Amino acid sequence: MLTTDQKEAILRVAGVATPAFPSPGVLWRQQWQHDAASGSKTSPQAGMDPGTAAKQWAQAINTLFVAYSAARTARSLRKAEEARRLSALRQLQCRARADTETGSAAASSARKARRPRRRSHAMG
Repeated sequence: MLTTDQKEAILRVAGVATPAFPSPGVLWRQQWQHDAASGSKTSPQAGMDPGTAAKQWAQAINTLFVAYSAARTARSLRKAEEARRLSALRQLQCRARADTETGSAAASSARKARRPRRRSHAMG
């Protein structure tokens, strides 16, 4: 099982915007802003202790990772289904081409069998 830090690194590499880990300095600044402007919502983490903020951060990363994994799985399944369909179409195309060639050969043989032989009048 991956740690939250590993999940966050995978998300960052994949180009998904991830929330920054709440450092104590950031939490103190948010608390100060929250206290200075009472009633305002500067951040959902304002007024939290570092442990609660870290848990919310981890929950946000886990939620993003689950969504990312589901999207990746869906994309992989779509590609596999597309490859399966293309393979089936190619097989049908090859069979149709073989039937056409076999049908042409059979028709040619039938025409030859129906055609009377030419007799040469110049013999003799």
